[in-house]
Amino acid sequence: MGSSFQDDEKEYSLTVSQFAKLCGTTRDTLRHYYEQKIITPRVDPENGYHYYSPAQISSFFFITTMRQAGCSIQEIRDMIYISSKEAITKLANAKILDMQRELFLINKKISALHLGMWILNTCEEHGYNKVFTDFIPDISISSTPIRDSNTAYHVADIAGDISVHLAKTSGDKTLSSFPTGVTMSYENMRKKRYVYNNIVSLSFLPADNENTFSLPSNNVVACYHGHGSTGIDKIYEKMVSYIKRHGLTAVSDLFIVSLINLYSKEKQHTYFKYLFICVKS
Repeated sequence: MGSSFQDDEKEYSLTVSQFAKLCGTTRDTLRHYYEQKIITPRVDPENGYHYYSPAQISSFFFITTMRQAGCSIQEIRDMIYISSKEAITKLANAKILDMQRELFLINKKISALHLGMWILNTCEEHGYNKVFTDFIPDISISSTPIRDSNTAYHVADIAGDISVHLAKTSGDKTLSSFPTGVTMSYENMRKKRYVYNNIVSLSFLPADNENTFSLPSNNVVACYHGHGSTGIDKIYEKMVSYIKRHGLTAVSDLFIVSLINLYSKEKQHTYFKYLFICVKS
């Protein structure tokens, strides 16, 4: 017994402060882990002081990693005292899957902001109401058909369809809700019949599921339009004229992306739209 006790003293030789410093943690955290029986120090029977083994450093970082992965103290305790290797592997894989889902959602939010900022920055290069050709990055689209496109002249006419689309994108974590807009067929543009046919959301994430599709071309004819400037119907006419004049062929609907609604210094409502249509020579 004496030899065993002396061996423990040699092995468990780090004070709480020393062990906490090595692990980059606090005495309170170690006390909590001790009370929860997931890292157990040697307790000196004479003075009640706690001592840790250097070998327990790896245990501390295992626990930290599992906590960061979303494991509860109870789950960690079960792993330490009860679980088999297979059960630990199953739990670890489940937490990895949870983190991958979380990472996807974070990437989706980052993608939405990147796309929004790309549209804003491109506007600075071209200004408002000027039709131009551009080569845009790969963009994926999620779309919801408008139930009655024959009467879809204004946003007020499609409020219900917008709600349906946003409910779909909110319910499907693979889809983005921002930036969002509408589409208009090129044939209707040519006929000056300005009705919308789809609600759409754009994303920089790849079109890798059945609910998204890629643009048919990265070559576009585009324009930026701001409220209170040239009427948007005039922009439609200018884009059709530009496509004809340059011998281009429209290969998609017109996308009208409502990036942001603002209020001016005079508290007057205004909006900012990005319009583009895919073309080929």
